[in-house]
Amino acid sequence: MRFHKLKTDKGFTLLEVMIAVAIFGVISSIIFPALIQFLDMRDRVDQKHRQVSQLQKTFLFFANDLRFAANRLSKDEYGEIGKTTLVLNDDSLLDFTGIYPDFNLEGQSVPRRVQWKLEDGTLKRLQYPVMDPEADTRVMVQSLLADVQDIEIEVSHIVDGRDETDDKWDEQAKLPDFIDIKIELESGVEYRRAFSMQGGDAKAAIAAVIGGGSGPVGSGGSGPGTGSSPPTRPTE
Repeated sequence: MRFHKLKTDKGFTLLEVMIAVAIFGVISSIIFPALIQFLDMRDRVDQKHRQVSQLQKTFLFFANDLRFAANRLSKDEYGEIGKTTLVLNDDSLLDFTGIYPDFNLEGQSVPRRVQWKLEDGTLKRLQYPVMDPEADTRVMVQSLLADVQDIEIEVSHIVDGRDETDDKWDEQAKLPDFIDIKIELESGVEYRRAFSMQGGDAKAAIAAVIGGGSGPVGSGGSGPGTGSSPPTRPTE
């Protein structure tokens, strides 16, 4: 008696393979664009979050620096005394002296030079450990905000009840009353914030600089800022 082996293994036919490929193609055409759109949206949200965090940090540093800004003339690396207490839109966006408490010196106030610059679309903050840095003085550089298209800074001074606004500052003995900072990003969005300051007579501070004094500021040498206004809504 002969026994024939039953063939139980069966492969896929060409028609079944083509149907499976067609179904996979239809499902892929629905899912893949949605997945790509989701990933792109996630990247944009992450980028926006990083940008907002950078903006918050930038304005926080601006507020802190302007709070401790002092109406004191500083010297350049050649020993020349500056002409104004605050330099605007020159080699730097902002250049001034800040009087900061140093906790390593038990909170004693120490004058330091602070500069803000826009280089290759990146807003940078430079801080020197002294008020009158020399060519070889070390500097701490912080890159705070990227993708910056332009920055406009204006100062306001109240004279006889009138608000005089300009993009230059020519005073030797006082600080402006207000500083308005507008940041335009490469995306076209603009952010604007105004900071109030406290100016005042700085003749004693100027005399101290001319006399070579660079120690902590006394009663007549400081001009701390008084705060800042909330940021305005960004505009497209």
